[in-house]
Amino acid sequence: MKTVFRPQFWVDLADGVAYLAENASPEIARRWHAEVMATISGLEHWPSLGRLRRDLTPSDIRSLVLPRYPRYLLFYRCDADTIEVLRIKHGMMDFPRLFGEGKAPPP
Repeated sequence: MKTVFRPQFWVDLADGVAYLAENASPEIARRWHAEVMATISGLEHWPSLGRLRRDLTPSDIRSLVLPRYPRYLLFYRCDADTIEVLRIKHGMMDFPRLFGEGKAPPP
């Protein structure tokens, strides 16, 4: 199975590492990063493991809680041969807004 990373995922990952390094410790930031990457690696074997998010657009987005950091969610899409990793965010975010909903239409 092929894994594709969206640019926003890399931004989220860097932001998460920076936040944890500053507000917790560099060691916790390193472990969090490793957990994110291990979770993605696990998806290559069980791509439908995450919960289908019918509240988000497009409707095929899935989310998966990080096992050791349950306040963080990994968002992705998958088909028969590809996993598309979209975002990694803290669970208290406004997810519809992150995925393009709730924006005012263009004039």
